[in-house]
Amino acid sequence: MTQNNVIETPNFVLEKKKKSIKRRRIQLAIFLTVVAIMMLILLFMFTNISYVKSVSVNPTMIQSEKAILKKANIKKSDRIYAIDPNNIASEIEYLDGVKSVEVKRHFPNKVSIQVNEFKVVGMLKDGSIFHPILENGQILKKVEFKTPYDAPEINDFTDKSLNQLVKVLVATKPDIINHISEINFVPNVEASSRIQLFMKDGIEVIGDLRTIQDKLNYYPSMAKNIKKDANGKLVKPGLIDLEVGAVFIPYESKKAETRRIEMESEMKAKSEKEKSKVESAVNDLKNQLNEVKASQSNKDTTKDSTDASTKEATPSTEIAQ
Repeated sequence: MTQNNVIETPNFVLEKKKKSIKRRRIQLAIFLTVVAIMMLILLFMFTNISYVKSVSVNPTMIQSEKAILKKANIKKSDRIYAIDPNNIASEIEYLDGVKSVEVKRHFPNKVSIQVNEFKVVGMLKDGSIFHPILENGQILKKVEFKTPYDAPEINDFTDKSLNQLVKVLVATKPDIINHISEINFVPNVEASSRIQLFMKDGIEVIGDLRTIQDKLNYYPSMAKNIKKDANGKLVKPGLIDLEVGAVFIPYESKKAETRRIEMESEMKAKSEKEKSKVESAVNDLKNQLNEVKASQSNKDTTKDSTDASTKEATPSTEIAQ
């Protein structure tokens, strides 16, 4: 019978002890590390470190930072780990003009809100204020600007033509849109989709709403070929006609003068028509008020007559008794 006996030499015993000590040290280090992490977590969770210290919002055009922070409703008494980024983002997305929102938590106590808004392609003038027109065709009547910023002022468009214009502006390069100061809808019998654009460099553009989308992006190259002085001003002011081709017509020419008279007469006719509508509405309102007053007056007269008859009848009754 063979026995496998291990002879423990002094070196073997010493090596075995070293391995045992090393294993215990590793176990102790792991234990202490876990305890330290747990202590740090508890320290973070139950001290002032985890309270929200600051909330940052990226620059926006439509909604103010104040409105976004109010919708986010993040308080300094909130713990950073208790905040739900998805829920906050969903609340902010209810604001007008907001396309998407991303909320991030930054250790130990900061929050950032990144708001992506719909692009503003135009401004609808309403008295002394402006309402933004978005790339999705929405007009934000509750949002008011005192100045139109870089977006063009848009006038006299119907709902249908405005939707068509929005599609044109969305397909147009942003730097060209920013170069337009005003867009007017000036149709007539011969050109039912005519629009008029005033550029910030002093050039006027006439075009057809149905075909101008394919031509507007070439405006920089067209304007480049028009002579300007050392200060960048036009040597001969005029308009670019895009209805048929792409022709620059100086204002001093007979053709431009004809165009100018035609456009001004159309604008004047439209203005008079709108004025007539307003006056008609005011007159209708006055007539309605007069009818209400007359009706009320008749009721009061009838009531007075009834009261007088009642008073006259009462003494006769008493005498009869």
